[in-house]
Parts: sequence; structure tokens; C-alpha cells
Amino acid sequence: MAGMIIRVNREELVKNRIMSGFSQRSLAREIGISGAYLSQIENGDRNPGPGVAKKIAEALGVNYSDIFFIDNAYKSERKEISKVSIS
Repeated sequence: MAGMIIRVNREELVKNRIMSGFSQRSLAREIGISGAYLSQIENGDRNPGPGVAKKIAEALGVNYSDIFFIDNAYKSERKEISKVSIS
């Protein structure tokens, strides 16, 4: 599982947060993380760990897969995919 990265559908996360009545700060407090960390997740600057991703989905009352997906590619595989995609 060393190559597993949790990715976020940022638009869905923000939409569901707003629809649930949370500000970034209030959702962060609800799940026990800093507002800065949640902001970084929403902006795509950081990827959440599995526990944080689960807490976010639960707090928003959505399925995990509605907001998050798992990228299983290893770094070297992602580089190869990028090379193929560019050509």
C-alpha cells in the first residue's frame, strides 16, 4: 500500500460542505483538524490521510466515494502515465 494516495474531488467536497452548513473552520473543528489543513485539502495542496477522509465524509453525511478516490499508482508509474499522456 506504499503507493496508495487518497485524492479528493475538490468541487464535490466544497459543495457538500456548504450544503451541510459548514464553514471551513466549523468542519475542521468538527473533525479535529486545523482550518488550514482543511483549506489545503480543498485547494488540492495536500491529500488527506484515510482517517481524516473518513471523518470528513461522515461529518458531511456522504459516502466516502462521493468525495474521495484512491490513486494506487506508484510514483514511477505516474511518471510513465504522464509521459504517455503528453505524447
